[in-house]
Amino acid sequence: MLTRRERTEVLVESGPAPALELAGLVEAAAPAEDIVPAHQGLVMCQVRETARNSRFYLSEVLVTESRVRIGEADGLGVLMGTDAAHARALAVIDAAYAMDPAPACLAELERRVEEARAAMFERVAAQDALTYVSRVEFDEMSGQDMSVQAVVK
Repeated sequence: MLTRRERTEVLVESGPAPALELAGLVEAAAPAEDIVPAHQGLVMCQVRETARNSRFYLSEVLVTESRVRIGEADGLGVLMGTDAAHARALAVIDAAYAMDPAPACLAELERRVEEARAAMFERVAAQDALTYVSRVEFDEMSGQDMSVQAVVK
C-alpha cells in the first residue's frame, strides 16, 4: 500500500483523468460533501540555501485546494495550478482512504493507483533515456588537459 504522499504524487503527475475516474468510483458508493469548495490560493515556496544551510522563501506558488467529507472522514486535495475538479477529486480519494470502515471500492482504487504509478515510472524512464544520451561523463576526460592554455595550443 502506498503512502498518502506517494499516492497523491501519482494522482497529480498522472493528470486529471485518472483522479476524476477514481473519485467517481468513490462517490458512486458514498457521496462526498464539500467542506471547503475548491478555491485558489498562494503558498510560499521555501528553499534551503546550501552554503549557509539557511532557509528562505523563493517565491509564491499558485495552488488549488479542496476539502471534502465522506461520513466522518475528511479529505484534502491540493495541487499547483487552477484545476478545481482535479483538486476536488484528490480530496475525495483522500477521504476514501481515511474512512473507517474502508469502502468496498478501496481495493479497486489501490489497484488503479498502482497501475497509474507503473505508467508514471515508464514515462519517467523514457524521458531519462532521452536525456541520458546527451550526458557528459567528466570522469572519462581525466588525464586530458582541458585548461584554456591546452585548448589554445
